[in-house]
Amino acid sequence: MNTPFSVAIPASPYLRRRIGGISGVARAVILADLTGASEIVILADSPVPEDWQRSFAMRARPLPQVTCVAASTPLPPGTALLPADAQPTKAALEALREDPALVLVRGDPRLIRGETDHATVLALLRATLKPTEGPVGRWINRPISFRMSALAMKLGLGPDPITWFTLALAMVMAVILGQGGVEWLALGGFLFQAVSVTDCVDGDIARVSWAMSRRGALLDTACDMVANLGFVIGLMTGVIRTYGPEYGWIALACVVLLVCGIVAMSILVRIGPKRGSFDVLRAALERRLEGRPVLQSVTLTLERLFKRDVYVLVACVFCLLGLAWVLPGMLLGGLCIWLGAVAWCAPLIAADSEGLLLPPHMRQL
Repeated sequence: MNTPFSVAIPASPYLRRRIGGISGVARAVILADLTGASEIVILADSPVPEDWQRSFAMRARPLPQVTCVAASTPLPPGTALLPADAQPTKAALEALREDPALVLVRGDPRLIRGETDHATVLALLRATLKPTEGPVGRWINRPISFRMSALAMKLGLGPDPITWFTLALAMVMAVILGQGGVEWLALGGFLFQAVSVTDCVDGDIARVSWAMSRRGALLDTACDMVANLGFVIGLMTGVIRTYGPEYGWIALACVVLLVCGIVAMSILVRIGPKRGSFDVLRAALERRLEGRPVLQSVTLTLERLFKRDVYVLVACVFCLLGLAWVLPGMLLGGLCIWLGAVAWCAPLIAADSEGLLLPPHMRQL
């Protein structure tokens, strides 16, 4: 349980600036609320735009009581004071909750400020990297998507336009794959990797600018599933056209299994946590294997091979090497294993009415 505490936020020129989609003041208000602040005070001698209200509305979270006082107002004893020259993080607020007298200064690892605003945005983006992020996402996809996200926020773009662009790119990918021929399959495989990278951008922007919402999460998951289905249908059509109709039965089986898996997971998420993405499956597997550490470790390591960024990169490489004909069999085997895991974890996911299986950032919605 969060310990109530009071937070004072100096509305300095630096914290008033919009960096990463929102002002530093708004970011501090949001984080103070999340860490259980019972009183939030803004120290300002002039009006402060309340750009944190949109985040609370999107996350369907009640607005906290925020009071604005003159910058020279003495603070009551026990009030934690945020620094005026750096972006706060949740770790900084948690440290102040434990010790309100703590003085955080620029350079503290719990604060973020780069040499430029662009460097600060990139640091904020890196701070959102999920602990479960696999090596492909961490070392290939995210370094690219972070730069794309920083550019998008600089242009004033929110998550939704990026999601729709990713969906459009996925449709183009499916059409190109379906043309058949080694060259078209190679281009389609490359576009699948491009879709995977671009798909990270909307989530990056949402987390840094605190523009998360249940609607956005649902839209993103739906677009992911459409992209996956588009790839499978496009790939199978292209492989049949290129290598012969004998791949038809594998193609049909893959499409049917994928659709069954998507429908099953959608129903389970709807019944259980009622929000979020298919990431709950990993948490359910971990819960299922509690008390068996060796088996749990092996299973969760293998689960990383089924993460979207991994199988997308593998599919891209095989297509570029002219080995797209290998993918239908691999997909069929992988889908069978995935469906088995879904069936095994179904009772846990369906019973998760409190959303405990959701990733931390999704529990806030």
